[in-house]
Amino acid sequence: MLNSSTLLTALQTFLDQRRVDVERLTAEPMVMAMFDWMRFAKVASVEGPPVADVLVYRYGGWSEGCATGFKLSLLRRVSERDAEGQVTDWYAGITLMFEPSRYAGLAPFSTVSTDWPSIEAFLHAIESSPAYKASASTMPMGVVMESGGLR
Repeated sequence: MLNSSTLLTALQTFLDQRRVDVERLTAEPMVMAMFDWMRFAKVASVEGPPVADVLVYRYGGWSEGCATGFKLSLLRRVSERDAEGQVTDWYAGITLMFEPSRYAGLAPFSTVSTDWPSIEAFLHAIESSPAYKASASTMPMGVVMESGGLR
């Protein structure tokens, strides 16, 4: 059965096999690692192939209490249909967190790989984004492996 834990474990296993040190990732190798995971590690559940398997790129500022920052994320969203026909979206991916002042002028943004005519066009959209350009080789102040589910 696919769930957020199994999807996150699949990502961690893939990164371990590739000897990717998550704590030392910058935007460029993070994006390449997530694209490779999408291309080379197929995800299937007991019920069969997923309804959708896409990458979600998003960025924006965040605030929790007195803590603020800027998040740049690339997540894999795998959607599956249960026996009753309901679709659940499972997410796993990597989020880089940066000191926010450098990114104060950037509005939040989100796009999905299926919004683009090809995976190469999606990659170009990521690499052309202002957040990626500003952070491509900058060490983040934190890296988070994320997972979750949404019905």
